[in-house]
Amino acid sequence: MFDKILQFFVRLLPGPLKKLYDKYEELVVYIYYGLLTTILNMIVQFVMQFAVMSLVSWDAKLETTISTSTAWVVAVIFAFYVNKRYVFKSESKAAKTLIWEFFTFVGARALSYFMELGIMIVGTFFYHDNLTDTDNPWIYAIFKFIAQVVVTLANYFFSKLVVFRKKKTAPAEETPTDTTED
Repeated sequence: MFDKILQFFVRLLPGPLKKLYDKYEELVVYIYYGLLTTILNMIVQFVMQFAVMSLVSWDAKLETTISTSTAWVVAVIFAFYVNKRYVFKSESKAAKTLIWEFFTFVGARALSYFMELGIMIVGTFFYHDNLTDTDNPWIYAIFKFIAQVVVTLANYFFSKLVVFRKKKTAPAEETPTDTTED
């Protein structure tokens, strides 16, 4: 569904922008799906943050850890699927390759998860007063946005250079040409 929406808008592009899209298609598609992943991550984060706050009164760091972790899991599952299928167009179906892609993807995302979690925990010193709730949702949202930008950039490079890197193929052997003269 999301790929059809993107293709609809690409068809509407004027010629020069279409050429630009064609030249940087992988990056544009990554950004598009990255934005969708970010939106999904943020929705899950905010829903979980306020659900956890309403159900139990813990300290802000624990609430943030639970909501960030839940949002991360949901976003990683979505991101693996769209990155494999639409961004890097990995068509591998062999179980061994699929397992390798999934676990390296999750491993790379785990590194970026800790980057995000660190940014969000640092943020707790700015968006709460008493360590029991989020007092300033705007500062919370700013820290979440900053975390998402940092994580998105890191994830692109991890995915492009490690997880879905194109395998170098051996150059095709040249076939001898018929050199007989007529």
